[in-house]
Amino acid sequence: MSGYDPRTPSNRPLDYVEFGPGLDDDVDRRLIGDARGRRILDLGCGGGHTAVGLAARGARVIATDADPGQLFAARALAQQSSVAVEFHEAGPAELAFIRADQIDIAVSVWALSLIDDLDRVFRQVHRVLRPNAHLIVALPHPAALCADPIDPTRTVRSWRTDERIGERHVHTAEGLVTAMSRSNFAVDVLLERHAGGPTPATLLARGRRLGS
Repeated sequence: MSGYDPRTPSNRPLDYVEFGPGLDDDVDRRLIGDARGRRILDLGCGGGHTAVGLAARGARVIATDADPGQLFAARALAQQSSVAVEFHEAGPAELAFIRADQIDIAVSVWALSLIDDLDRVFRQVHRVLRPNAHLIVALPHPAALCADPIDPTRTVRSWRTDERIGERHVHTAEGLVTAMSRSNFAVDVLLERHAGGPTPATLLARGRRLGS
């Protein structure tokens, strides 16, 4: 595994959303595009790079994180970048403060690997998204989580969706797509990307909200 962690302050870019190793700014342009005037929800914002970058591009951003330390860093980054972001100390499924059908796009960069119950999160996101709006979720690929940290060419454990490795839960492509489908999302993009190593590093799915 590359050591990439969006919740840790770093020199991550603000001009595009860095979804994870192996995924570059081209993915941002294809999946998000012009952010101006759009109301975007960032679930598990960590140090704030995604939220602040989108706000700098003209989006109206609501960002959540359950960790007050991460929110402190994110607010500092927003102030430093002279942008307005609406921050809330809340878990990714704690969205009662947002009215239904208000969000144009929801994103989560690796934060949902800290969550076991994706269905609960996706049901809440479905409620707050506008009809036909998109949810984009990037996660550490299970192959990266299950690889030997010293020798990434060797897998040290099997992929099991109920497994927890450190603080992160293993979510497979099948499990992610199934959870989205159960919550009434139509998955229209699924990416598994390498970052120069022998195993995929990042798993990304985009789902379109179904229903009125």
